[in-house]
Amino acid sequence: MKKLIKNNIFLTFLTIIPIFTLFIGFAYNEDFSTGGASWDFNLTWPIIVDYSNLNFTVADDHFTMTHMPLHYALLSFLYAISNDQNIVRLFYLFFSLSLPIFLYLNLSMIYKPGKLILIVFCISFLFFPLFRASAIWSNSHLTATIFFLIGNYFYLKSKEKNIFMYKMLNLLFLSFAIYSMQSYLILFLYYLYNYFLSEKFNNFIKLFLFSTILAIPGLFFIMLNPTLAAVGSYITQHIFSTILINFSIIFFFLVFLLLNKDNLTIILNKIKDLNKIEIISFLFFIFFIFFIQEFLIFDSRLRGGGFFYKLSYFLLNNNLIFITSSLLGLISAYIITKHQPKLIYIIIIMNLMSLNYIIYQKYFEPLFLIILAILFKNFLISNILSTIKNVLIFYGMVFLYFVIGYINYSNKLTYQLLG
Repeated sequence: MKKLIKNNIFLTFLTIIPIFTLFIGFAYNEDFSTGGASWDFNLTWPIIVDYSNLNFTVADDHFTMTHMPLHYALLSFLYAISNDQNIVRLFYLFFSLSLPIFLYLNLSMIYKPGKLILIVFCISFLFFPLFRASAIWSNSHLTATIFFLIGNYFYLKSKEKNIFMYKMLNLLFLSFAIYSMQSYLILFLYYLYNYFLSEKFNNFIKLFLFSTILAIPGLFFIMLNPTLAAVGSYITQHIFSTILINFSIIFFFLVFLLLNKDNLTIILNKIKDLNKIEIISFLFFIFFIFFIQEFLIFDSRLRGGGFFYKLSYFLLNNNLIFITSSLLGLISAYIITKHQPKLIYIIIIMNLMSLNYIIYQKYFEPLFLIILAILFKNFLISNILSTIKNVLIFYGMVFLYFVIGYINYSNKLTYQLLG
């Protein structure tokens, strides 16, 4: 009984801290995204006001013209009722707290740890700086992620009970994610591909036709706003540089998982088992990347790029830390997919979803870890959820990241890099 009481007090403490600090951050208009989230919100606010007045003509603005409207439509509905921007943002803040709830529901169907372990793991996501910025400033990336979590929950339910309606709900909520952020189309195609492999032909045709119906509003939006169809113009022209940024950010989030003793042991054993051809290939690739780094093209104002990109220029004013992190990301991705080949799907999905000409860490945070956690069972997450000690280490690392984000935000350390 005493142990149960202690566990409940402990759990309450770990839960209250991130929620309390999130509301404090809201009160002070915190923005750990170096101003990006608040800039996005203020830039798109006029379109929310227009929608609330049933004015659906496209705002003459480069940014708002390239985004699907569902996120803004939902916010406009709240604004039409309240006529108060702060109430809209506060309501969205409460909505954002559903992320750890839906993450918990997904994980409880894949892994079978104790409730305490799952709750601590899920609540730790509230400390991620870009989650906080998105929650406080009502960002469409977070809306899409929450719809994705709901959609995946129904996918898992369909695998458990094989009820066709769950499969339709899976695709429905994924379409909501797409209508909030177009890049989630990649995830929609992933599920459709899985249905193609696993479903009877008749069932797949039904799901495909349902997907076609779900796409009709998208065609209507494109007719109203042809710029939505021009997404290709925002894809990077410097694919090699973009891939390096992607793997640098992937490595940053893999660190949260690879510092786990069991995961690290697996990785080190896999490295020891590399054959001569693999080692020579790695060495050649490392030499090649460092040789051509001077010819790589990145944003001249140092926008985007992720944690190691900013750190590299902040500390050394060059690419050294960044290139090293990219190489470690590529090598880590190779090792983990060699140990569990299905993980290659997640690496491919994240790269396809992040081919913009400027790559921001918000594209990966917290989406990458969520996809790793819920798409299918894997050793990286299983080992984190194996003991309360492992989860507390993960929680502590996320909290440390939050503290670093706060120090950077308070002292504007990397803001000077933006020029």
